[in-house]
Order: sequence, then structure tokens, then C-alpha cells
Amino acid sequence: MVFNLILITGVPGVGKTTILKKIADDLKSFKVPLTGFYTEEVRNGLGGRVGFDIVTFDGQRGPLARPSKTSALASFKRLHKLSRYSVDIESLDQIAVPILFNNNIDPVLLIDEIGKMELFSTQFQDGIVKITEDLRLGRRCMIATIPITSPHSSDIIQNLKKIDNCQVFEITKANRNNIYPDIMSSVRRMLNI
Repeated sequence: MVFNLILITGVPGVGKTTILKKIADDLKSFKVPLTGFYTEEVRNGLGGRVGFDIVTFDGQRGPLARPSKTSALASFKRLHKLSRYSVDIESLDQIAVPILFNNNIDPVLLIDEIGKMELFSTQFQDGIVKITEDLRLGRRCMIATIPITSPHSSDIIQNLKKIDNCQVFEITKANRNNIYPDIMSSVRRMLNI
């Protein structure tokens, strides 16, 4: 079966973003046009995590989240808190959301991640709903990372999983070093490369 949606899930820190970035690198080597973004940890000089940035595959970058008690948050206009982080909705809406509503549809859209931080943005939610409809109609191909399933998983993620042409890969510590060939095989079938 050929899929037009591949979802990569797993616990935080297991390697979902690393795999998505490797897929992007491999697709670029095949000259496959792509669009999308990934989240990247921001670390201080001592190696401690001080937040997350949004990075597009064409090089744009902006803050996604910072610890709630930092002065860097003074410029955040719309804040939502998750754990010890405050999410910069304005930055997310300026950097990630235009990718979701882009009418020049590239063969593949890569999103890391459709998670709690990103879903604070109603514009981001609207974009994912639009893409879900495009996926159901076979007008789009997407590879995305999502949080591990929980009883509180969002309706948006559940609706993506219900798409007929959806394949889900769960990354674990036990399989993360050997699952990539299976994922890339599905990606190549999806894109006919």
C-alpha cells in the first residue's frame, strides 16, 4: 500500500526530530522539493537546554519556547505556558503557519512537530485541519512527528491518524538505530523515488 501521510511518534528525546531531518537530507539528495520546519533545542554554553526554536527547511529561524522566568520573554506578545516553558505564539504564527497555507504545494511537507506547543496556536490548528482535508483528498503528501499517543491526545492528531493512507512509525530506544530504512522505504514509495 502507498501512503500519503507518514507519522513518526515516540517519547520526548527518542530521536523523532533527528529522523525527520535525515529524511529531509535524503530527499534533498534525490532533488525532491520539500517545505516544512523542525524544532531545535536551544542550549546554553554549559549544555543546558534554555528553550526551543522553530527552523524552516529554507533557513528561517525564530523562538518557539523559553523558560517562563527569563527576561527574553518580555518581547513575546502572546504567551502560553507548558511545563516550565512559555510558547511564543506570534513567532510560531509568523514562521510556521505560512508554510501550512502555502498554495505552491511542494511534493512533500515535513512538520516537526504537531504537539502541544504548536497546537496552542489557533492558526496552526486551522492549517493542520486544512492539510488534513488535502491529505484525505490525495492532494498532498506529509511526513510529521507527533507526541506519543495518550488518552488526552488532541482531536487534530486523532483525525490525522484516521486518514486511510496514513502509516505510523513508533520510535523507541530499542528500534531508533535500525528503523530508518523502513521509514525511508515508505517515504520513497510515497513519493515514487
